[in-house]
Amino acid sequence: MAGICAIEDIGKEKEALKKYLAGNRNADMEWLNSSFEKRTNPKLIDNEFISVISTAFIYDTPYYHSENEQIAKISRYAWGKSDYHKVLKRKLKRICSKIESISEGIKTKYYVDDGPVMEKVWAKKSGIGWMGKHTNIINPEYGSYFFLCEVFINTELCYDKPVEDLCESCAICLNACPTGAIYEPYKLDANLCISYHTIENRKEIPDYIDLNGWVFGCDICQDVCPFTKHKFFTNDEDNFKPLVKVFNKSFSELNKITEEEFNEIFRSSPVKRTKFKGWKRNIEKCRMEN
Repeated sequence: MAGICAIEDIGKEKEALKKYLAGNRNADMEWLNSSFEKRTNPKLIDNEFISVISTAFIYDTPYYHSENEQIAKISRYAWGKSDYHKVLKRKLKRICSKIESISEGIKTKYYVDDGPVMEKVWAKKSGIGWMGKHTNIINPEYGSYFFLCEVFINTELCYDKPVEDLCESCAICLNACPTGAIYEPYKLDANLCISYHTIENRKEIPDYIDLNGWVFGCDICQDVCPFTKHKFFTNDEDNFKPLVKVFNKSFSELNKITEEEFNEIFRSSPVKRTKFKGWKRNIEKCRMEN
């Protein structure tokens, strides 16, 4: 999927992010503070950029977690062998090369959620989908299991229109979140989020956070969303299907993985971000909770 919008003032979104950071809803993810100005003003990345091409790459695969409470769960975006950043950057590099070859003077720059970019804002403005109450972008046909990427370009293009917010009165995701991280519709507190604690948090996880069996990430709010029931799967299953060595394994089985094995199994996986220490911490907490 792809959509295009003009780079324009995002004052409303900037104020919302400012309030989010002022309330420490970002926990200790300090890069959101340090990149605030660039994140809310793409002209600071490059003043020549005029348009944003937003893309959405589906990562869902036809596999499911076991309902056994002794079986560990890994977020489906990360249960495959590959780091999506590398996979998508290779694709975007080829796309941008073709775009720049169209005419002399065209300049592009791409990001895969690792730069000072408000991906969801541009995806919403470009018509990829609307921001759901769980704060993920939802496409009315494809749901929300996709990676967002952006290509900034110094050319005026034909622009798409935003789509209607279809969440309406639905509150399934809010009610399903076991920690109350979605504390209001369209608002998420990282301090209470299972994904934050199992991935980004380098400290001990507070006792009041129940991981509900998740050892890396969490998909609960997306799993329950009616728009994910359509089931569209990636055409790159080789990179994103679950790793046999860790998929639907018990906490005891995963706890036996040594640091050397961890580094080998997850050498190209997003799971390596939590590091072996965090991996062991997450598993041990899940074991204690169960």
